Amino acid sequence: MALSKIKAIAFDADDTLWENETLFRETEQQFCVLLKDYIEEETCNRLLFEVEMKNLPLYGYGIKPFTLSLIEAAIQFSQGKLPVSIIEKIINIGKEMLHAPVVLINGIEETLHYLTAQYRLV
Repeated sequence: MALSKIKAIAFDADDTLWENETLFRETEQQFCVLLKDYIEEETCNRLLFEVEMKNLPLYGYGIKPFTLSLIEAAIQFSQGKLPVSIIEKIINIGKEMLHAPVVLINGIEETLHYLTAQYRLV
């Protein structure tokens, strides 16, 4: 297809327009530190990913579904012995993620201005 026939460009914003994945990786690290008394870090990361993938069809993507998966994983990893104080910390970590500033990828603002002149952006 010739570029001249392109009328619109659609973006999936997360990790295309702004950084997002870093926030999730940092939170996973915090989570595994919180659960160090129940599970080793490497195992924690692997099993957390499994919980997230299992929940994906039901919850979808995003911070709120991720937080629900963290809580579910924490209960599972601790065999139901997790103190409420740790669940509260996990909920607060999720809230911190929701309040985290949006960090645009370098050069994206200029790129969007350039593309807007030629294409419809979605």
